[in-house]
Amino acid sequence: MTLTDREGLAAPPVEIADEVEMYARESGRHATLHLVPTKFVNGRVAEATWVARFTLRPTDPRMKLYQEQKIGEVPTEDVWFNAPNPASKTWADAYEPLDIIQMGASGVRRFLEKGNTWSGRGEFKSIEDQLGHIRDKNETEREKTYEDARYRSKKQAVDKRRSLLKIPFLGVGTDLKKST
Repeated sequence: MTLTDREGLAAPPVEIADEVEMYARESGRHATLHLVPTKFVNGRVAEATWVARFTLRPTDPRMKLYQEQKIGEVPTEDVWFNAPNPASKTWADAYEPLDIIQMGASGVRRFLEKGNTWSGRGEFKSIEDQLGHIRDKNETEREKTYEDARYRSKKQAVDKRRSLLKIPFLGVGTDLKKST
């Protein structure tokens, strides 16, 4: 029997949910785990991803609008348990969900610490540092895509020229019509 939460989706294992909460408390926050549907087939959930939803400190600038009652919902910081999909062909499957049950409580903690920007001990020292890294990576990918398209276009033009001028595709040192 599977435990489910209020929306009817699977509830996280207790030890993993407790580990996420303990991790959040180390920085003066709270956190809960939610299973969020990401793909639907014929109106049914085909794929879902775990998300850790962290509360913000009252002094966080992102809380200002809520404290001034300009928005009704408390802002949170979400950490999605997914990884880039290297075999992705479209943006729709650019990420694949991680199995937090297989990762276990220690694996979930390692994943959260890797992306930790609150303490400066994570992979990036701040959100701005991470954003700069992503921008650099995107620019590199854009340049690579441009160079690949340029190369393909050049190759296609050479092939078209060969076809129109009836230039043989193999360089042959002798005239094939005369030799037997």
